[in-house]
Amino acid sequence: MKKFLIYVLKIILPIIIFLLVLEISLRKIPNDYQLKKEYLDKNASEINTLILGSSHTFYGINPNYFSKKTFNAAYVSQSLDLDYEILKTYESKFKNLKTVIIPISYFSLFETLETDIEKWRMKNYVLYYDFPIKTDLNNQFEILNSDIKSNLKKTIKHYVLHKSFITSSNLGWGTNFNSKDKKEFKGEFTAKKHTAKNFDLLDDNLKTLQKIISLCHKKNISIIFITTPTHSSYYKNLNQIQLEKTHKVINNLAITNSNCTYINLMHSNNYNKNDFYDADHLNEKGAKKLSLFLDKFKTD
Repeated sequence: MKKFLIYVLKIILPIIIFLLVLEISLRKIPNDYQLKKEYLDKNASEINTLILGSSHTFYGINPNYFSKKTFNAAYVSQSLDLDYEILKTYESKFKNLKTVIIPISYFSLFETLETDIEKWRMKNYVLYYDFPIKTDLNNQFEILNSDIKSNLKKTIKHYVLHKSFITSSNLGWGTNFNSKDKKEFKGEFTAKKHTAKNFDLLDDNLKTLQKIISLCHKKNISIIFITTPTHSSYYKNLNQIQLEKTHKVINNLAITNSNCTYINLMHSNNYNKNDFYDADHLNEKGAKKLSLFLDKFKTD
C-alpha cells in the first residue's frame, strides 16, 4: 500500500496537476465565444438588431453597416437550438431588440451541432456561454476535445508567441474570410457535405423555430429568415428534395406568423464571384453588400 501511495505521489499526481494547469491555461485564452458572451452581458439592453446562426451569417453580415445598434451572435456550425438558447438566456435583457436575423441555409433544418461532425464545438457553449446544456463529459473540459500535443501548441502560441485566437470584430462579425485569401469554389463537394442523410431532425428543428417565433412574438420582435447568397457551383449541386422542403417549411412559417419574413438570396444576381470567399460564404465585400441591403430592408 505504501509503495502504491509513493507511486501515486511521484507519477500520477504530477500528471493530474499538469492536466489541471493545462485546462486552466486553455480556458484563459481569449476566444470568440467569450467575446460574444461578454458583449451580450454588457450590451444586450441596447441592441436593436441581433444576428444569429451559422458561418453564413457570422461571415456574411457585418453590424458596422447597420444604422442602428446591431450585434452578430452567429458562429461556425451554430445550429437553431443554440440560437434559441442565446435568445432565451438574454430574453429579459433585450429591452430594445426589434429584429432578429436567422439564416435558413440548405442544411439548417436537418442538423444540430450536437449531431454534426464539428460537435466538439459544443464545449464552447458549455464552458464559455455557461448554457445548461445536457452533454457528455467531453464538453466539460478543453483538454478532452483535442490531443495533448495540440493543446500544448495552442498554449505556447498564445502565452509565448502572443498569438490571438479572436477571429471576430468587436461587434461579433467574422473577419477571417477575406477576399485576399479567396478559396477555390468547390461547390459540388460542399453541397454533398451539406446534404442530409435523412430528415430525422426536421421535426425537432421546426419545434425550435416555433419556440423562437413564440419568444419573439411575445416581445414584439420581428424575425428575418434569410438564405444568404451562394455561388452557382454550390446551388446547382443541391438535392432538390431537401431544398424544396426547406423553402416550403420557411415560406409557410413566414405566411402563418405575422412577425416573420423570409428573404431567399441563394440565386441572387446581385452577387458575383468577387463577393465570395468560397462557394457558400461571402467575403468582406459581399458581407458589406448584404449588410447594407438588410439595413435598408429593415427601414423600408
